[in-house]
Amino acid sequence: MPPSVARIPILVWLGLCLALMAPVTRATTVIPPQFAELVNNSDYVVRARVKAVTAEVRVKQGQELIYTRVELEVLETIAGQPPQPLVLTMLGGQVGDRRLTVQGAPTFYVGTEDILFIKGNGRAFNPLYAMMHGQYPVMVDPRRAGRRYLNRSNLVPLLSTAEVALPMAEGDLAERLRRMRDPGQALTPEQFIQAVKRVRRPDLR
Repeated sequence: MPPSVARIPILVWLGLCLALMAPVTRATTVIPPQFAELVNNSDYVVRARVKAVTAEVRVKQGQELIYTRVELEVLETIAGQPPQPLVLTMLGGQVGDRRLTVQGAPTFYVGTEDILFIKGNGRAFNPLYAMMHGQYPVMVDPRRAGRRYLNRSNLVPLLSTAEVALPMAEGDLAERLRRMRDPGQALTPEQFIQAVKRVRRPDLR
């Protein structure tokens, strides 16, 4: 039997469960942040490897919802002061034959490495700043002696920090961009991290 699937548009969830605004009946896109906004509005920024991903059912306002816990191994603290251990809690996931999908939310897999911009962990329904714009997977290019480079969360190579502010391509467009772009031209984790440190406000470091 196929798993049951529930899909919650971002603003619908905010209106329903956070009670921060009137109920919204349609999906919306996340506005991409400028690079400096992403850096300075995040509580902390880390380079981390996923150690474990577990989902569980919780009751919120009398409704059963699925949440996923992502346990991270912090490889480098880039900005701010992350707690130890660092475990992200986000709405969505799968328990048995039940699945809850939050549109636009990035996914995590054990063993993968990312640079993450985190805001409101434990309070926000998704702790990545601007959701998909807060995750930058670290990849390895086997054609260039294992050179490491960054993707956006849609797995399109990131060529510059200015691209952070671009809408996130999906579907066929994202696939075309992946084929067109040379990973050898993408930013390395070290280049990206240095850019973060340059624009992070001194009072937030």
